[in-house]
Amino acid sequence: MVHPYLTSEQLENWKDLKGNITLTPNYIDIVKGIWNTISWYYAPHMWHGYVFPQSFINEFLRYFYFPLNQVYYIIYIAIAITFLRYFFEKFVCKPLVNWLDLTPLNKHKFPESAWKCLFYTCTWVFNVYLLHYRYNYFHQPYLIWDDWAPGMNVPFDIEVMYFVQCGFYLHSIYGTLYMDYKRKDFYAMLLHHVLTMTLIFVSYATRYHKVGLLVLFVHDITDIWLELAKALHYLSLRKGGRECPRWETAATGCFVMFLLSWFLFRLYWYPIKVLYSTGVVTAYRAYGRGCGLYGFFNSLLWILLGLNIYWLYFILQLLYRVLSGTANGLEDTREDEEETTSTPTKTSVKNITDKDLKKKS
Repeated sequence: MVHPYLTSEQLENWKDLKGNITLTPNYIDIVKGIWNTISWYYAPHMWHGYVFPQSFINEFLRYFYFPLNQVYYIIYIAIAITFLRYFFEKFVCKPLVNWLDLTPLNKHKFPESAWKCLFYTCTWVFNVYLLHYRYNYFHQPYLIWDDWAPGMNVPFDIEVMYFVQCGFYLHSIYGTLYMDYKRKDFYAMLLHHVLTMTLIFVSYATRYHKVGLLVLFVHDITDIWLELAKALHYLSLRKGGRECPRWETAATGCFVMFLLSWFLFRLYWYPIKVLYSTGVVTAYRAYGRGCGLYGFFNSLLWILLGLNIYWLYFILQLLYRVLSGTANGLEDTREDEEETTSTPTKTSVKNITDKDLKKKS
């Protein structure tokens, strides 16, 4: 396996690469391509003189670039998001839930899901603009390596996207502690927010921000449908035990969209667009110019795929119980908490999503 850097003209003649890379990969291409790349990358002569962990630390610091003033921007954004959420919940959600006469428990839970649905929708729409209309990285993911260099300038619009996302997860740490409804996965979600913020921060500092845009794009869409389904479910139950089946029907439809988007974005587009580009194409397009940290970042990305498959198992398991009738219908399985207690009492679709599916990578 050769290791040249391919120019744009060479890429147009990709058929001459003897099958090493393709612009339309499938799952088999991913497995074969990554196996060949790993065999080349981890060949003994490539690691002569490498001493772990010092060599890894030196390599990491060679690529890491994050000015202190930009860290301040993230902190300011996190504070601003916290205030925005407070005003949204107080002046929009509170009057709405009082007017709809929701149960006390749902009055507390609805604002959280409504806020997260609004935030994810705004950032995902902006991400669509960046990937499909501004830079076209989604349709041509090999382009993300064309101008890579340590400490390269990041376009302002991508910088805004990154800082807002990093600020949101910094806010989410505070939100989990003081604003969110306390669930069984409290500590897991707290750890998740810390890890996600760290990954966003590090990928920006090492200038893998274009890959980060793709990762956020294929994951945020599922959170939109998840939070919307939960918010609609909360609207279906009013004080005195009154039910509004139309809201629950809408919530069920959103859950179906959540399931479909999980398959399409997290289990199809994510391997095709992200894993193939970072695991195979990068060896031809960037490593000849010093691009590094191959094992570090690809390991994290593959762990994320494993988590997506793991969470899918619980979704399908729950869906099977619902369709087989052992869960007493979809509506019963969505409500896992009763108004008199703050701990889950039933196995439910919402329970699974709260505990296992509200995580990103």
